[in-house]
Amino acid sequence: MRVRPVERPGAAASLSDPVSSYATIPAPKQTSPLRVLAAVACVAVIVASIAVTVLAVKLIGMTSDVNRAVDDASTSARRLDRRTQDLTPAIRELRDAARQLQSTGSLAGP
Repeated sequence: MRVRPVERPGAAASLSDPVSSYATIPAPKQTSPLRVLAAVACVAVIVASIAVTVLAVKLIGMTSDVNRAVDDASTSARRLDRRTQDLTPAIRELRDAARQLQSTGSLAGP
């Protein structure tokens, strides 16, 4: 432990004493607007990060619902495709019949 030498009143500070060579900065008496702005920015960042975390957790929970909806849509599309394939011959026959009716109707005349 180092003992500081006692200074005499009116005597200049000694260069050998490192403590006396430091300048003291007085504390501000008023809060700086930049500090207030920095504090508001920090609070905004914290609130935004919490909101993003909550949103991410909800989206992770919704992925199973989305997967189920996609599976249902895929099943419906496959079912519709099968039914459409079953109707293809019937559609072809109806078109042929319509053509025959149009051709016989134009030949018979009014």
